[in-house]
Amino acid sequence: MLLPAVEEYNSQMASPTSIEAENPESPQSKHLLLGTVSFTVCFAAWGLISAFAPHFRQQFHLSATQTAFLIAVPVLLGALARIPIGMLADRFGGRVVFTVLMFFVALPVALVPAATSYRNLLIVAFLLGMAGSSFAVGVGYVSRWFSMENQGSALGVYGLGNIGQSAAVFLGPVVAAAYGFRTVYWGMSIILLIWTGVFVILARNAPQPAKPKGLSEMVGVLAREPLAWALAAFYFLTFGGFVAFSIYLPTLLRDQFGLRPADAGFRTAGFVVLATLCRPLGGWLSDKIGGSRVLSWILPAVAAFGLLLGVPSMLPFTVGALGCAALLGIGNGAVFQLVPRYFPTQRATVTGLVGAMGGMGGFFPPLLLGMFRDRIGVVWPGFLLLSAVACLLWWMNGRVFLTREEALAAKLPPALIRTADQVRAGAWATLWTLVLIAAIVLGSRNLQNFDAALVIYTFAIIFATWGVIYHYSVWIRKPPTYVYWKRGWQLFRERGVFRSLSHVIALTGTHLLAQTFIAKRSRLRWAMHQMIFWGCILAVMITFPLVFGWIHFSSAPNDQMTYVTYLFGFPTGRFHLYTFTALILFHGLDIAAFLVLGGIALSLWRRMRDEGARAVQTLAMDFWPLILLFAISITGLALTVSQEWLGGSFYDFIAILHAITVIAALLYLPFGKFFHIFQRPAQLGVKLYQRAGDEGEGAICARCGERYASLMHVEDLKRVLPQVGFNYSMSGPVGNWQALCPACKRKSLSLAQLRLKEEANG
Repeated sequence: MLLPAVEEYNSQMASPTSIEAENPESPQSKHLLLGTVSFTVCFAAWGLISAFAPHFRQQFHLSATQTAFLIAVPVLLGALARIPIGMLADRFGGRVVFTVLMFFVALPVALVPAATSYRNLLIVAFLLGMAGSSFAVGVGYVSRWFSMENQGSALGVYGLGNIGQSAAVFLGPVVAAAYGFRTVYWGMSIILLIWTGVFVILARNAPQPAKPKGLSEMVGVLAREPLAWALAAFYFLTFGGFVAFSIYLPTLLRDQFGLRPADAGFRTAGFVVLATLCRPLGGWLSDKIGGSRVLSWILPAVAAFGLLLGVPSMLPFTVGALGCAALLGIGNGAVFQLVPRYFPTQRATVTGLVGAMGGMGGFFPPLLLGMFRDRIGVVWPGFLLLSAVACLLWWMNGRVFLTREEALAAKLPPALIRTADQVRAGAWATLWTLVLIAAIVLGSRNLQNFDAALVIYTFAIIFATWGVIYHYSVWIRKPPTYVYWKRGWQLFRERGVFRSLSHVIALTGTHLLAQTFIAKRSRLRWAMHQMIFWGCILAVMITFPLVFGWIHFSSAPNDQMTYVTYLFGFPTGRFHLYTFTALILFHGLDIAAFLVLGGIALSLWRRMRDEGARAVQTLAMDFWPLILLFAISITGLALTVSQEWLGGSFYDFIAILHAITVIAALLYLPFGKFFHIFQRPAQLGVKLYQRAGDEGEGAICARCGERYASLMHVEDLKRVLPQVGFNYSMSGPVGNWQALCPACKRKSLSLAQLRLKEEANG
C-alpha cells in the first residue's frame, strides 16, 4: 500500500487533479467544523455513562468490577461498530451515515433515566455505545476535503471533538446538581436531534475521484494489509489509553485518593482537555516530520510516565497522568496522519478498524484495573502493563514504519529536511526534559527532600538539558554523523551483542576514561585533560543528586554525631562525624575544585608556550571555558574558606557569586566548547566502524587495482557527499572520483593539468 500512497501524494503535488485544484474555493473549513461539532456531540453522549458512574454505583450498590464493566460497555459497542460504520461511510458517504447515527443515538440517551435495574442500564449503555463509532464516520467525511499533505493537521483539529467527553464528565454532574439527573440525559437527546437537522441541511460529501468500493473489497483490505493492523495496534494504545483514563479516572481518583466526585471530575476534565488539545499538535508535527517519527519518541515516553501512575501518591500520579495525557493526544494525531497516507482510497474502512482497536483499548483497562483492585487491592500492575505495551509498540514502529518514513524523507528538499530535523530535535528535547522533571519529583519523594534554596540551580540544569539534547539531536541527524550513528548500531547487532559490548567496554576505558589517545600526543595535555575531566565528573556526581533531592543527609535518631545517607529516600549508609569518610564526603567539591584548577594551570602553561596552540586559539573557544571553570572552582573554595576559617564572613555574597558562575556555565553548556563532552561518546561508534571496515571487504582502486580503504566506508562516502552538496560522479568506466585511491587521484590531477597546459599552448 505504500507505493500507491506515495504515487497519489506525488500526483497531488505535481498536477491540478486534487480537490483544491478542481475547486479552489471548496468550503473545507465549513465541513471540518460540521464534522468536528458532530463528533463532539456524539462523544458527549458517549461519555455520559462514565460521568455518572459514581451515581449509578451508589444507586445500584455496585462493586468496583461491576462499575468498571458498566463504564466499559459503551466503549465495547463503540469500538466494534466502527468497522461496519466505517465501511458504510466509505460506501454511502459520511453525510447519510452521520445523520442516521446521531438520530439513533438520541433514543438510548433519553432512555438512561428510565433504567430501573443494573441489567436494564447495561442494555441502554450498550446501545449508547453506538455514539463512539462516530469517529470513523467523521474521519472519512473530513479527510476527503483535504489534500494529503494537510491530513495530519485537519484530522488533528477534527480530533478536538474528544473534548465532548470532557464536557460530559465535568459539566454533567454540575448540571445534574442544579436541574436534576434526568434533565442532563433528556437535554442531551434534544441537542442530538437539533444538531442532526442542522447537519442534514448544511453537510455535503466531498467529490470522490473513484467509484466507492464494494463490501467484499473493503473486507479484503482488512484481510490483506498487515499495515492496517499495525496502525490499529498503535491506536489501541494511544486512543485506548485516552478513553480508559477519561472514563475510569473519576472512579480511580475516588477509590485511590479519596477525592470527592466534583474534584475527580475536574481533574479528569483537565486530563481530557490536555489530551484533546495536544491532538492537533500531533497532527501538525506529523505533517512536518512524519507520523512514525513522532511515534518513535511518544511511545517510550508513555512507558516512562506510565510507571509514575503506579506510585500511590498524588503528586507523581498527577505528573504521570498529565504526561500521558499530552503524549497520548499527540500520538492520536500521529496515527491518523498515517492512515490516509498509507490507505488513501479506504480511509473510512481502515479508520473503522483502527478506531475499533482504539475503542477496544479503552474497554479492557477499566476492567483490568477494577479486577486488580478487587482481587489484590492495588492497581499498579495495570500501569506496568501499559508501559510494557508501549515499549513493544515502539519496537514495532521502528521495524515497520520508521524505515519507510526514512526512505520517503530522503526524497524531500534539503530545506524541508532541515526543518523536520529541527522540529524532531525540539520534540526529543522537550520529552527528555519532562522525564528529568518527573525524575526530580519522584526521586525527591514528591519534593519532600528537595532543597528550595537550590531551585535556581535546578532550573538552570533543566534549561541546559533541553539545549544539550536539542543540539545533540540536530548534530546527530547531519548526514556524515548520521551515517556513523546508523552504521554503528547496525554493526553492533551484526557483529554479535557480546562481542560488540566487550569492544565498547574496552573502548570506554581507553578513549573515554583513560583518554590514552591524548597521551600519544603529549603527556602534558593528557594530564591536563585528566584533571579537568575527573574534577568535573566528581563535581557533577555530587552536585546534581544533591540539587535534585536524590541524595540527602540526616542525623541518626539515636546518635546526633552519626549521619545517615539517603538515596531516593532510602537509607544506604552511615558515617560518624570527624572521621576520614566524613572529611572526604563533605569536601568532595573542594577536591574537585583543586583537580580542575590544576588542569587549568597546565592548560594555560601549554597555551602560553606552545606556538602551534597560540596560533589557532581564540577567546570564545579556548579561554572562555577555562575562565568559567576557574570562576566556579575559586568561588566554591571561597565558600569553604568563609565557613571554616572566617566564621561565615562574606558567605552570602560569595554564594551569590558562585551561583552566577555555575548558572553561566550551565547556560553556556549546549552552545560552546563544553558540548564536545556529549559528542565524545559517539567516538565509540566511529571506532567500531573503523574496526569493522578494516576486517571487512576492501575497496579496490579502479585504476591501479590496489586496496586503499574499506568498501563500506567508500560506499557510505559516495552516498553522503551528494547530501552535503558535493557530487563527484564521473563519466566513463570509473563512475565516481571516490573509486580511485589517493595516489591515483594525484596522478589523475597531474595528467589533467598537463593536458590543459598542452591545450593552452596549442
